[in-house]
Amino acid sequence: MLPEVWAAVGREDWEGARERLEADPDLLASREGQMALGYVLAYTGDPAGAREVYGRLRQAHAGDPWEHIAVHQLGMVERLAGEHRAALRLFAEERALIGALPETEQPWKRAVNGYELTVCHLALGEVGQACAALEEALADAHAADDPMTLGCLHRARGDLAAHEGDQAGARAAYQESAALFREAGDERAAADAQSRADEWKGGA
Repeated sequence: MLPEVWAAVGREDWEGARERLEADPDLLASREGQMALGYVLAYTGDPAGAREVYGRLRQAHAGDPWEHIAVHQLGMVERLAGEHRAALRLFAEERALIGALPETEQPWKRAVNGYELTVCHLALGEVGQACAALEEALADAHAADDPMTLGCLHRARGDLAAHEGDQAGARAAYQESAALFREAGDERAAADAQSRADEWKGGA
């Protein structure tokens, strides 16, 4: 049932995802089910509910290696709610927790964290900090050899270029993002990135 829940999330069928969760009380009560529930709540305009879900998960895993995931999700909730400064505080907490994990696990986790830092700094107009976070995250994502995270990061690179009015840079970054998403098998994200690239076709 859990794959069906995430498949519905991938289609942005939020009602279908929630219905599948609520149809399986054992799944809903599990950590995996609560993770999915929090995601649905965050994306359907219920940040308070999502905070409660992920806050409970963080409390349940305080001090263990999984805690940083709950903190990451709490940061995501704040970002989606437009509370970018609060999100940055949480992502800073997550980064400290990642630093305590085995070294082999850190690059990919730092890359995902760095993507969120980039997005939040850009939303706040902090372009220099966004660029610094992006470059560090790109290095980590290359070390982890993860096309999905690289796709997200190059999409963010396109957003940064677009913010700066760099039409050619934005187009190139979005095209690279689309190619990476295709490599990762995410056609929906690839189509979105390609659409963004097409908007900048007139760039010199």
